[in-house]
Parts: sequence; C-alpha cells; structure tokens
Amino acid sequence: MSTFRQLLLIAMLAAVAFGGYQAWQSYAASRADTASEQNGGGTMLVEVRPASRHTMSTTVEAVGSTIAAQSIEIVSLAEGRIHGLLFRSGQKVSQGDELVELDRDMQDADATEAEAALVRIKAELERAQSLFGSKIVAASRVEELTAQLAAAEAELKRARRQLADRTIRAPFAGTVGLNRVDIGARITEDTVITTLDDLSHVKVEFTVPENLFGIARIGQIVEARTAAYPDRVFTGKVVEIDSRIDAASRAFQVRADLPNEDGALPAGMFMQVSMSLTGGEATVIPEEAVIAESGAAFVFIVEDGKASRRQIEIGRRAFGIVEVVSGITPDTLVVTRGTSKLRNGMSVKVKVADAGTESGG
Repeated sequence: MSTFRQLLLIAMLAAVAFGGYQAWQSYAASRADTASEQNGGGTMLVEVRPASRHTMSTTVEAVGSTIAAQSIEIVSLAEGRIHGLLFRSGQKVSQGDELVELDRDMQDADATEAEAALVRIKAELERAQSLFGSKIVAASRVEELTAQLAAAEAELKRARRQLADRTIRAPFAGTVGLNRVDIGARITEDTVITTLDDLSHVKVEFTVPENLFGIARIGQIVEARTAAYPDRVFTGKVVEIDSRIDAASRAFQVRADLPNEDGALPAGMFMQVSMSLTGGEATVIPEEAVIAESGAAFVFIVEDGKASRRQIEIGRRAFGIVEVVSGITPDTLVVTRGTSKLRNGMSVKVKVADAGTESGG
C-alpha cells in the first residue's frame, strides 16, 4: 500500500473516531439534562403572567321564535248567521274597529220593545207618585211600579247587550289573520272567525344555560337575526326571565322584546339570538397557561423560584382569557410559555410576559 493511501486511511479513521466521540458527548449531556429535570434540578427560563381580576362578559348564542305582544282568536259571543265581514286577511285594525256583523233583526226588535216598556213603566210610576201625594194611589202600587221600573231597566240593558254582541269588534290594535268563515255561515259561540296579533313589537323566546342564571338580567341587550332579512339586525332588551331551570335541558327560558313598527316580524318566525352577559369581576389567566389533561385543567405556578403544578377549575372564556373558579388567587404567577418541558419542583428563571405577548407551551 502506498504511503498516500495509508495517510488517507488514517485520516478517515480519525474522522470517524472524532464523530463518534462528539455523538457520545451529546448523548451523555442529554441524559444528564433529563436526569436533572426528573430530579427537579436544573434551571429553566419560562415566561409568566400574574393572575388578575377582570370583568367577564359572555356572549350567548341561541335560537328562538317570535311571539306577538298580544295574540288571540276572534270568536263570537253569540250564535247567529254572518251578515257582514268587515275585514281583509292581513289588515291592520285599531281597537274597537268592527270586524263581523251577525244578523240582528230579532235583537233590534227586543231592544226596541224593552225601551218602550221602560218608557211606559216610567210614565206610570211618575203618575202614581203624583197621585200618591193626594192619597188616590196606595203606597203598595208605587212600590210595585218602582220594582217594575228596575226590572224594565235591567231588561233594556240585557237587550242592548245582546244587540251589541251581534257586532264583533277588535279588542286591541293589531293585524288580522286569515278569514275562516264566509258571509251567510251560521256560527256558534266557540267558532273561530280569525286571529288578531299585536305586532307593533314582538317577543323572542330562547334558552340560556343554567350556569349563566346568576348574571342574566332584565334590560340586557339582545340582537336577533333571521334568514328572511339576512342584512338586518333586530335589537331589543330582555323583559322576562324564567324563575325555574328545566331539569332535562339544564337551561332556563328568556324572553326579549323587539320593536317591530314596520311589522316585518310575524309571530312564530325562527330567530338567531345573540346576548351579551356581563358578570362581576373574576380571577382570570391567559388561556395559553391552561394545560388540559384527562378532562381536568392544570397550570404551573412559580413559588420561591420553583415550578408547582396546580389543578384549577375553570369557568367562562373570553378573548384569550379564562376564568379561574378555584385553585389559584389573584397575583399568582402562572407560566405561559415553556410548560411542555416543565416538571413539578423544577427550578425556574422567570420572565414576565407583556400583556399583549402571545405565548405558547
């Protein structure tokens, strides 16, 4: 073998030996670091943020249906044949407007007869009272006519009431529904003629999870949308909150009032509802500090220069922060960056993260 080849072989063997030595050194250092971490030794640089107090706001997204402010079925108070229909389906009416007329010939006659009887008895009573002073008429006759007058007045009132019942009027201002009868049809007291809805404003009813019951308040703002008007937002306020939690759904009913002057929203329309609930102050931490594990939540806190793993109970979430219900107190330093390599009891060097800094584990 030539001298050149011998030198080349020696150089190659030396390079291999040096590379192996470097690899062994790296492996040994890695094992030492791992052992140090497992034993709680070593110092690791982590970013921390103090837990703070913050007013939490929660946005509830729900679905619901509209309910008319007032809604009734128009029925007759008397039996009879329909003489006139004075409305059109979908028409807006005012309180007291005539909607239906029933045949009234008999009731007209009864009222006229009762009025005539009252006039006659009143005249007889006046004459008897004048003669009673002259002792021509006995007191018993005056008493009899007085009783007859009271009966005649009651009869006239009844006849006029029955006559008035032949005309069906709108009990409040609203929008009339579909006509369900025809002129000439005979109806009874339970026959539904049409419906009447007050749509000047509507209520939308929806459900809210029970954990928000304590911060739901009358007067909170609600925004509602519907596919019928994709570019329109209907804004209203909460007006009713149910006092009970449904055992099956673990939720409670809320009703909000939405102005509807133009009548755009009918009763029964499907709505997507958004409601912002503002609670009191809560202890919060950055969301990236939370470690989720087996359905539980943990954080690393820093105490006396060492990392300590704590289980916490979390509540609401909002814009990168998480409410801590229990487990830590305000001003506790929680680790926001470096949690993936951190071990319980490990010595740490802390760097306080800026409020706007995004941190990762």
